[in-house]
Amino acid sequence: MYINPLIENLERKYPSGNRTSILRLDMNENPGGLPETFVENIKQEITSEFLSTYPDKEPLITSLANFHNIEKNCIAVTDGSEMALKYIFEAFSKPGNYFVSVIPTFEMYAVYANMYGLKHKAVKIDSQFQIDIDALLHSIDDETSIVSLLNPNNPIGRPYTDEEFKLIADKTREVGALLIIDEAYHYFYKHTQLPLLEEYNHIVILRTFSKLFSIAACRIGYAISSPTIIKMINNVRPTFDTNSIALLFANHIINNKSLLDKLIEEELEGRLYLIDALKSAGYEPISDGGNYITFKPKISAQVLADKLLKEWNIAIKTSGYDILKDYIRVTTGSIRYMKEFINALLSLDK
Repeated sequence: MYINPLIENLERKYPSGNRTSILRLDMNENPGGLPETFVENIKQEITSEFLSTYPDKEPLITSLANFHNIEKNCIAVTDGSEMALKYIFEAFSKPGNYFVSVIPTFEMYAVYANMYGLKHKAVKIDSQFQIDIDALLHSIDDETSIVSLLNPNNPIGRPYTDEEFKLIADKTREVGALLIIDEAYHYFYKHTQLPLLEEYNHIVILRTFSKLFSIAACRIGYAISSPTIIKMINNVRPTFDTNSIALLFANHIINNKSLLDKLIEEELEGRLYLIDALKSAGYEPISDGGNYITFKPKISAQVLADKLLKEWNIAIKTSGYDILKDYIRVTTGSIRYMKEFINALLSLDK
């Protein structure tokens, strides 16, 4: 039996354990979720007839086009923005060429690069958690297929400036590489690079409904790009890759401005509360715009994570990267959950 060596040699890690009965501050979901009344109202539309028909993306694509004031053929809706990434790497990777990104960053980029035969040029974030733009630009050459920029970067790293995006957009266009700008944490960090799409036709911007929009369980996201790139993304996806329940919830969310404003306000209020509480307790929180805070605890990061889970039913994120081995990352949410976390932290981290 033949096995593709690119697949056979992949090293994958998956979240493990039951996360339904704990305070989930480890994967940047909204710990409070959507308002219960909002969810119940939408559930009334999920009838037996609704479930018996194949999904239709058109209503959501129309809503997103109106929301962003762009043409519908510039949008591809996918089974989470992570699946959009897979389609992009499948369509635009030239085996043997390079994929360029900073590290640490979202780990699925490197997984997909390996899966489709790209070699990874990784530009390390420095000890002050800064990103060396000159080093990043120098890494992009004629043998580069794809470059990714997560803005703001997860789990750490300052946001890129408009000028830096322009430099990288120019360099990737010059060498014929595709540029991914991942805006998974937009709305927590409101600045966007969507205007670049008016000048460049080789850029893909990714958005997700898993973070602020609070439907990670539904697995839905989307890509915004030139019609040519969107066509290639659609060419490699299955006929029905996004389920109807996800599409229904996403369409209601994107058309409910008051809900979006409320979600933004609650998370920001909680994030600022936690930053102040950590500083008051002598910690040095690092927060550059996402719904997460990274900081160094007083005891071992892994020991603290284990104790928080065992004694308080709170999950947080540790890292296998050397630069972050002494740090933890905590998802931010409303003040209610941030108070629960800080109380647990102060009782254990001493």
